[in-house]
Amino acid sequence: MRTSFFLIMLVPLLVAGWTHPAWSSSHIDQNNHAAELLHQGHYQEGLELLKKLHAAVPYDEQIRRNLSNGYLQAGNSYLQQKRYPELAELMLEAQEFDDTQRDFWKLRGYALFGQKAYFEAEVELQEARAMGEPDAQILYLLGEIFYTTDRMYEALDVLESAQQYDAENHAVNAMLEKVRRELAVEKEMDKEYGGHFVVTFDGEQNEELGAEVLEVLEDAYNWIGSQLDHYPEERVTVILYSQRQFSQLTNSPDWAGGLYDGKIRLPVGGIDSISDQVRGLLYHEYMHVVLRDIAGNNLPTKKKKKKKKKKEPESGELDISLYRQARENQQLFALSSLEGSFQKLSGMQVFLAYQQSYAVVRFLLDDYGWQPLRDLLFALGEGQSISQAFDAALGVYGLSYDSFEERWRESG
Repeated sequence: MRTSFFLIMLVPLLVAGWTHPAWSSSHIDQNNHAAELLHQGHYQEGLELLKKLHAAVPYDEQIRRNLSNGYLQAGNSYLQQKRYPELAELMLEAQEFDDTQRDFWKLRGYALFGQKAYFEAEVELQEARAMGEPDAQILYLLGEIFYTTDRMYEALDVLESAQQYDAENHAVNAMLEKVRRELAVEKEMDKEYGGHFVVTFDGEQNEELGAEVLEVLEDAYNWIGSQLDHYPEERVTVILYSQRQFSQLTNSPDWAGGLYDGKIRLPVGGIDSISDQVRGLLYHEYMHVVLRDIAGNNLPTKKKKKKKKKKEPESGELDISLYRQARENQQLFALSSLEGSFQKLSGMQVFLAYQQSYAVVRFLLDDYGWQPLRDLLFALGEGQSISQAFDAALGVYGLSYDSFEERWRESG
C-alpha cells in the first residue's frame, strides 16, 4: 500500500520533470527576447526563435500564440511594404503551422493579388471567406479580382455584400459605384476573346471590330514582348468606348487618346477600320501594360486633367513641340525632378514632363537599344530609384545617371 502511494505521488513528479523545459527560465527568456525582436520589427529573427521554441515544446500554448501573432505581425508589415512574394511565402508557412487561422489565408490572398496571380488569390480568399462571418475586406478584394478579370456581375455581387456588412467603407462604396457605372454602359456590348486579350465593344457599330483589334494587340504582345523579353501572363481587358462614354466613365480630357488603369480603355468606338493612328494607339496603351507589369507602381505617372488644355495631333506621332521649345530656351526639367509622380505638376508643366520623358526614352532606345531599357525597368520593379536603375542599366557603357543626362542634353 505504501509502495502504491509512493508511485502515485512519484509519477506526476516525473512527468513534471520531463515537461519542465516548457517552464524553464531559459525558454521564458527566449520567448521574451523573441517578442522584443518582433516589436522592434526584426521579424525573421523573432520568428526563427519562436519556431525553435515551438519545436522544443510543441504543446506550450503561450509559445504557440506568440508564433501565430508573429506571423501576423510580419505579414501585415510585408503587406504595408508591398513585399508580396515574401508575404506569399511567409503565409504559406503560417498555414502549414495553423491552417485554421483565417488571417493567414486572407493575407496570402492579398499577396497573390499583388503579384497579379488572380486565380490563386481567389482560391485563398474564398477559403478565408468560408471560415467565419462575412468580412467586408475579403469581399472587397474578391470584387477587385472579379473586376480586373472582367467578371463584372460577380464583382457587383460581392461588392454589394461588402457594402451590406460595412456601409461606411469608402473603398467599397467607390468600387461598387464604379462597377455599376461601367456595367450600365458595357452590359449591351459584345465581347471578343483572344489568347491574351478580351475586347469589349459595340457590336452594332462594326461586327468585325473586335477581331481586328485583337489581331493588332496580339501583334503588339509579340513584338513588345520580343523587345523586352517579357510577356504578361494575365489576360488584358480592352474596352472600346465612344468619345462621350470614355469622357464620362474615365473623367479624362477631350484630347486623351486612351487610358490604362488595369484595363485598356480607348475612345475609338464606331470606327470602320484600324487606321495607323489606332494601331499606334493600341501599341502605346499595351506598352503601359508591360511597363506596369515589369516595374509595378515604381514609375512616374501622368496627372489627370479635368479640363482641356492642349490639343494633341491627329497622327500617331507624339507632339513634342513643347519639349523642343523648352530645350531651345534651356527650360527643361532636371531628370531627377521627373522621378516622382507628375501629380505635383500643373498646367503646361504636365505636357512638358510627358514630352520630355518621351524624348529621353527615345534617345535611350536610339543610342543604346532595348536591352538597357529592359534592365532599367526590371531594376525599377525591384524597388530601385530611377537614378539607381539608370546606373545599373547603363553601367556597362560606363555611364552613370548623371553622365547619361549630360550626354542626352548634349545630343541636340
